[in-house]
Amino acid sequence: MNSSKKQSVTSRIIVNYLLEHKLKIFLALIMMIISAAATGLHAWLVRPALDDVLIKGNKEMLFLIPIAIIIVTLLKGLATYTHSYQMSKVAHATIAKLQTQMFEKLMYLNMQFYNDSKSGNLISRLINDTYYLRLAIVKSVTGVIKDVLVIIFLLGNMFYQSWTLTLFAFFAFPLALWPIRKIGKSIRKITYTIQSEIAVFSNVLAESIKGIKQVKSYTKENFEKNRAFETISFIQKYFTRSAFISNRLSPLMEFIGSLAIALSIYAGGVFVLNETMTTGQFMSFLVSLLLAYQPVKALGNLNISVQEGLAGAERIFKLLDTPEERMEKVSIKNDLTLDGDIILKDVSFGYDEKKVLKNINLKIPKNKRVALVGLSGSGKSTIVNIISRFFDSYTGEITIDSKNIREISLGDLRNNISMVTQETILFNDTIANNIKYGKLEATYDEIENVAKLAGISEFSENLKNKLETVIGESGVKLSGGQRQRVAIARAMIKDAPILIMDEATSSLDNITEKEIYKTIKNLMKNKTILIIAHRLSTIEDSDIIYVMDKGKVDNYGSHKDLFNKSEIYKKLQLKEKLENEF
Repeated sequence: MNSSKKQSVTSRIIVNYLLEHKLKIFLALIMMIISAAATGLHAWLVRPALDDVLIKGNKEMLFLIPIAIIIVTLLKGLATYTHSYQMSKVAHATIAKLQTQMFEKLMYLNMQFYNDSKSGNLISRLINDTYYLRLAIVKSVTGVIKDVLVIIFLLGNMFYQSWTLTLFAFFAFPLALWPIRKIGKSIRKITYTIQSEIAVFSNVLAESIKGIKQVKSYTKENFEKNRAFETISFIQKYFTRSAFISNRLSPLMEFIGSLAIALSIYAGGVFVLNETMTTGQFMSFLVSLLLAYQPVKALGNLNISVQEGLAGAERIFKLLDTPEERMEKVSIKNDLTLDGDIILKDVSFGYDEKKVLKNINLKIPKNKRVALVGLSGSGKSTIVNIISRFFDSYTGEITIDSKNIREISLGDLRNNISMVTQETILFNDTIANNIKYGKLEATYDEIENVAKLAGISEFSENLKNKLETVIGESGVKLSGGQRQRVAIARAMIKDAPILIMDEATSSLDNITEKEIYKTIKNLMKNKTILIIAHRLSTIEDSDIIYVMDKGKVDNYGSHKDLFNKSEIYKKLQLKEKLENEF
């Protein structure tokens, strides 16, 4: 990353996130000044302690100096606690704001973005990268200001005691600037790579755990283990390299510090022997120098934390700056209620270069049951995805009630569509809450009613907590069929004018599937229903059946019509017959 990019990341954090906490930062700054001044005062008190008490034998000062040290220490402790606490509050608030913005961004990014992204990478940005940035904010703002102030106060005392000796001592410190800068730059590069590798590891981890059933059924434990070990080994390599570079700083600073102390002791000894400086002055100077060594060393290490934080910030802002074309166009909802008269006119669509739909023309009249059938890969699910505007890059026109769906707000459009897909997504919550997700304001009676209609009550009554049973991650405690019933109940309770069922009953047996469709037919009499059928027997009584083939409409009509005029439909019918026999 070039310096202008670095500057933009730093200034963006300051202007957009830190400045809104200026009062907290100002209070912390005041406390840092008090804390730094107390450190300088401790060093200054060494001179009267030696010259007035030990050498001159002043009894009054013997009483006053210990009291002064206690008061200064208490003040320093209170100030240190206050500025540390205030800066922690600022850091946590900043990270919370960034995480909120990132999560909001993730919620409104389009499906194309998710198709191209890895979930582990996105999770890593929300957790791992923000952790590094949190540390950097706490350490950099507190560390830089406080350590610089401590150095200034101690330097002031050193100049006060002897300006010539101060020049001797600080002759060595400019030598430290080059390695601090050089090491910081290297660390930032390595940290960026480490954070990217941790994101890869998060992804491997998520896939292995989520797909554990597949891993075990294909006995691929070793493969997954090796995949994870490879990434862990990469991370270890880069962490080791980071330690190899960053740990050089400490001995370098030690050497420079000892050089400064050695020069000071020699020169100070000469001054005391020549009586151009008192013992108290020299000791006060030496204590200041020793106390200044720690913050100077800390500033060197601090640069490493800052660079790590900036590497995290770069990845965070990369997500926040995802271009507009990757975002869904969220406009104001008008609480529009649609009848569900859907028309697709000359619609074409493709993923990357591959055309999936080619000049499709479909009519799905309101309050009718329309089915899409066809071999796998014929484009059936893609039609569902573009009607719901999960993908927007189609050509042609799609209207609902003569309104172009691109002119209907996404909120209004999707509020008018209930959808049940083959891939059943449930939350690690109760059965009741999973149903209620379709309509958050639903009463418990409504939930119980749709649970009964969707056939959930048949199995939930045998569970200890009935509808209040927690079903585990992705509904793992339920069977495939039970999960799909919960998803169907969720769509039912939403009570939208359009119901889309994308192979939604594929996990159910023939009898249950027919029962569910019978229920849907009775419940959804005044609804537009679009079904992507798994079994033709369930859609025989549909008003219109469209036969899809290689992204085109091959034929359409009633079951009886198609059986006489569509070869593909006949093949699908025969295939189902053979499956049922076996």
